[in-house]
Amino acid sequence: MNVARRTALVTGGARRVGAAIVRGMASRGYDVLVHHGQSPEAAASLAAQLMQEYGVRVEIVQGDLREPDAPARIVEAARGHFGALDVVVSSASVMEFVAFDAVTPAQWAHTEAVNLRAPFFLMQAAAPLLRDGGVIVQMSDHLAFETLYPDLIPHQVTKAAVTTLVSTMAAALAPRIRVNAVAPGLVLAPDHMSDAALQRFLADVPLARSGTPDDVVHAIHYLVDATYVTGEVLRVDGGRHLRR
Repeated sequence: MNVARRTALVTGGARRVGAAIVRGMASRGYDVLVHHGQSPEAAASLAAQLMQEYGVRVEIVQGDLREPDAPARIVEAARGHFGALDVVVSSASVMEFVAFDAVTPAQWAHTEAVNLRAPFFLMQAAAPLLRDGGVIVQMSDHLAFETLYPDLIPHQVTKAAVTTLVSTMAAALAPRIRVNAVAPGLVLAPDHMSDAALQRFLADVPLARSGTPDDVVHAIHYLVDATYVTGEVLRVDGGRHLRR
């Protein structure tokens, strides 16, 4: 008897935390469709490595999530490669440091399109393709719950809206599909972050250290396996929210 292989779609999966998520799914035996925006070489290298290491199938799709039809095209690629999906991880995100009085309509629209509009339409397009018991995990951010960064307003506002999106979609897609989110803290420092800035940030983290991308991966695995959990936002921030 043929048993369907488990399949996953990960947006923003070519680099940084997204690549760790792809690796985590492949390590569990999932065939994975890796979406990237502008990282074809990184996506191809990751795919080749994981296919050799884990013997899974890894496909690649490019899509600019600022384009309204990109989510549907990405899901259609998943249909073409796999026929059905078990897990969707919406990891693609944009975070631009812009002073409050320098934010432009174009910059706001870019952030909103990638961080909020695209995840909704990805869920809408993927829902019919997800098998019964399928799971959607949306990446949020610890910044969704903080108000201390006036140079990140578009990012914070869109990530805060993601929490409402997750709750609403969890209700809309139940009982067939579960929808949850992960809100990471500092698990991979921005390239421009100085050591002094890192230490100031960690002073507000009860666990007194930064996390790792694997901490996010473990949280996603929990939400994939936790069959009685939906509509939740799991904070992976070392307890930073306790001091906010």
